[in-house]
Amino acid sequence: MKEIYIDKEGVKARIHEWGNTENPTIICLHGLGSTSLSFIELAQLLKNEYHIISINLPGHGKTPQFLKVEDYEMPNMTRWVNKIISELTECRFYLLAHSWGADIGLHYLSTYPSKVIKTMLLDGGYYLKTEFYAYQTSISGNIDSLQREIDYYLKDFDEYCFDTLQEHIDVEKSNYIRWSCLLEEAAKDLIRVEEGMYKYHANGFTATGAIKSMYLYPPNSIYDNLPNSIYLLRSTLPESMNEYRENLSENFKNNTGSKVKKIEGAGHLLHWDKPNEVVEEILNWFK
Repeated sequence: MKEIYIDKEGVKARIHEWGNTENPTIICLHGLGSTSLSFIELAQLLKNEYHIISINLPGHGKTPQFLKVEDYEMPNMTRWVNKIISELTECRFYLLAHSWGADIGLHYLSTYPSKVIKTMLLDGGYYLKTEFYAYQTSISGNIDSLQREIDYYLKDFDEYCFDTLQEHIDVEKSNYIRWSCLLEEAAKDLIRVEEGMYKYHANGFTATGAIKSMYLYPPNSIYDNLPNSIYLLRSTLPESMNEYRENLSENFKNNTGSKVKKIEGAGHLLHWDKPNEVVEEILNWFK
């Protein structure tokens, strides 16, 4: 694994890279609150067959945040991602994207379709904010509007603070159905040390920008512009959300011609819960 930093023409980013550059390239885009190392297990399993590039998105890990909330809107995000990719490869590539990264990935694919061979989405790109708020209202949930979701993330990100790194690791371990040394390495990447305290690497400002962008530029606004070379893997946990997810994923499938598959026993970060199953699907799709 190599860590690369790009600082050119006002575009700054941290990148992680695995594998031989002579192999086909997979570009990875992580979700909100994750970093480029969220793909570490998949990359380790795929590095003999592929050249994997994982981009740290703005305001995450060691990539600086944007200066304005509006800069996180999809048109600017896709331009930013394209500048980074253009620095890293001139070849066509496969696209692997999770959650918020999947939304960005679809907008990228809509804008630069000739650059992408095939796309795999990991539990993202099919969620719609308006539908999510309606679902939350139907179950008397707390996140039933854009402002309430923003308020949730402001508190969740900005108040995340521990006295020791181990406290953070223990919390992360409790959130998933399995753990490994590689996941622990990825979890450590989620922390910054400030005034002797261990705080979350991303902040509420970045979360606000990302959430507003997903609300203003929903995936279904570009369904008609997407190729049918997309494969969505979706989560099945918690089971209480399965009917909601089923409806959205069926709508995505019917309107884009994409392939969709459920990964049984996997939560939203399904490549952490079921890495071997996800790798098998990648090997079958990216060929």
